[in-house]
Amino acid sequence: MKTRNSFLLGSLFVAACSGAPAGAQAAPAKWADTISAEIENAQRSGDLSRIQAARALAERVATAYPEDGLILHYEGYALLREAQATSVKGGDAASLLRRANDLFARSAKLRPLAETYALMSSVDGQLIDADPSRAMELGMASQSAMSQALALGAKNPRVWLTRGQGAFFTPPEYGGGVKPAQEYLERAAELFATDAPKTGEPSWGRAEVQVWLGQVYQKEGDEMKAARAFKSAVDVAPDYVWARALADGVKKP
Repeated sequence: MKTRNSFLLGSLFVAACSGAPAGAQAAPAKWADTISAEIENAQRSGDLSRIQAARALAERVATAYPEDGLILHYEGYALLREAQATSVKGGDAASLLRRANDLFARSAKLRPLAETYALMSSVDGQLIDADPSRAMELGMASQSAMSQALALGAKNPRVWLTRGQGAFFTPPEYGGGVKPAQEYLERAAELFATDAPKTGEPSWGRAEVQVWLGQVYQKEGDEMKAARAFKSAVDVAPDYVWARALADGVKKP
């Protein structure tokens, strides 16, 4: 089925781009929606090869429409998801993260999105693990990108989700920890209730925020709240493999 879906998407892409005028700046709106959905479905499946296929689709569309900032955003986002899946499997994700940040930087110049800066902040934070000698430089870059994200999207739930994820992995002496992570993630969850992105713009995170909230609650020793959060994630996205695994692993009272 995955191979068939990839073939159909590839065929549709060729047909859609065959008549595209040279130097066209913007891809048809449907491509942003299609790529976004492919990345989200692949990420929820936890299947690295499927994530790589979604990334390949984003690359093909970006090649045809190199000046479309939204498509470049999704190409970077796909690389970030691939890097995360690669890291889980014990692989070297640093080169993928660097490529993702290059694309986010290009995207931000063409079409500034709050999510783009939030993801740049996340990538900079993750790169510290790959090169601790650059911790101060990358930490400052991460903070700067998050400030830009908040300036563009103070009420954007994906910005607060990403900020909460960053705080979860940041030591308290550097402004992170469980308490600020909980504050940011709960803010994100509140904002998702009224989230209504424009066509083609990022819409991910509604289930993911509950996964991270559940982990925060577990850190605080509240298994009941964690169980509710994980269940909420599964309710939103029944195909979310990680959410299901976390829900099944909650300690029963």
